[in-house]
Amino acid sequence: MSDQTDIERRIVASPTKEFFIYMLVKDLDLTRAISDLVDNCIDGAKRLRKDNNYNGLEVYIEASEQHFKISDNCGGIPVEVARKYAFRFGRADGTPSTEYSIGRFGVGMKRALFKIGKTFSIESIAESSRFIVKQNVEEWAHNKDDWDFHFNELQENFTPTTEHHLGTVIEVRDLYPGIAEEFALANYQTRLSNELTADHQMSIEQGLKIYLNGISLKSSPLHLLVSDKITPAYSNREIKEEEEIVAVKIYAGLAEPEPSKAGWHIFCNERLILKADQSRTTGWGREAGNPNYHNDYARFRGFAFFNSTQPNLLPWNTTKSDVDSDLPLYRSVRLEMINIMKPVIHVLRENSKDKRKLEDEDKTPLEKIIEEADFCLLSSITHESPFSISPPELELLPTEQEAMKNIQYSKPESEVIKVQKLLEAKTLREVGEKTFDYFIKMECDEE
Repeated sequence: MSDQTDIERRIVASPTKEFFIYMLVKDLDLTRAISDLVDNCIDGAKRLRKDNNYNGLEVYIEASEQHFKISDNCGGIPVEVARKYAFRFGRADGTPSTEYSIGRFGVGMKRALFKIGKTFSIESIAESSRFIVKQNVEEWAHNKDDWDFHFNELQENFTPTTEHHLGTVIEVRDLYPGIAEEFALANYQTRLSNELTADHQMSIEQGLKIYLNGISLKSSPLHLLVSDKITPAYSNREIKEEEEIVAVKIYAGLAEPEPSKAGWHIFCNERLILKADQSRTTGWGREAGNPNYHNDYARFRGFAFFNSTQPNLLPWNTTKSDVDSDLPLYRSVRLEMINIMKPVIHVLRENSKDKRKLEDEDKTPLEKIIEEADFCLLSSITHESPFSISPPELELLPTEQEAMKNIQYSKPESEVIKVQKLLEAKTLREVGEKTFDYFIKMECDEE
């Protein structure tokens, strides 16, 4: 076959720079982009401190109308890693691995830089090298065929002195107008602080210091109520996936009555993926044999931790803001979460019924038990057990799932499409489930 024929048969399928610069970041929340950059710092900390003691390691974030900057002393990027892997769009074969990495997909740094502004610089000092990369994104985009970046300064066989910090400094200028406006808002700064604290609370507990505009982020240790009458649920198992092990720990029990904290909290390699989830994704709703979330369950806390040396096995999406609920691993664990939460929900539901029967100043049996309980750190809960509570008035339901019934009906396509859009449902099955759940919530009393 001639070369000309080969050319004629060719169908161009190569990506465009515009896709990566504009479309890849279009639906990426700004806070998620910044959190991705912190993930890279934490991966550096993991490489330096395999014992997970991050005392002395620090991340500084500056976010203002004029610029964005993030710097750390977490070991830096070696020149060879920068040259071959760190600036690739995606995780290339041969990329040096970090055990229990949270920099999963190989797009976080570039995607974040493209999201924030038009020019960026990266300076990194590692044990034996130093480099600086400066790039105008629009100029880079103009050259359609050259996808490479270039070192502006490069020192190999570099010997750091005591005045050098082994780490990385990333600065973005010429911020996009919408980004500059966000950084100028006090409520956005508060949101950014809260979400960074939540996302990286496990690393902060392990000693990592994260500063946002000079203010240190403070996390609250994860805890549940424990006493001689209240025992939280705890499950610890290993699941074999593709010849590798995923360790899964699940906790469920009671805590302070705060609706914004109630629900399931899911972590992948100690990075928060879902916070206080109250949806069917984590087992709420009639489909799972559980009620929909209601503030009667504001004391419910569930925690699920997935950990693996191979992060590609974990059930997170590319922005680390949700789980991949179609993954067989997650579906298996979700079933366990559903059963583990049932007794806790039952106790809270019975407590709500008791409360309605009492005078305002009187306390229910559960409230009296809670008064005597203490908050216990999750790390102190080491014995596997189901959720249990002692008084006979709060007898627990069995954990078997309630028998399920199928419902099938047909409606005009135009009406179904309209309802599907309003519900933001992905499938027709989800349309049916959500409309049924809505009817239960609005028309039926909780049992």
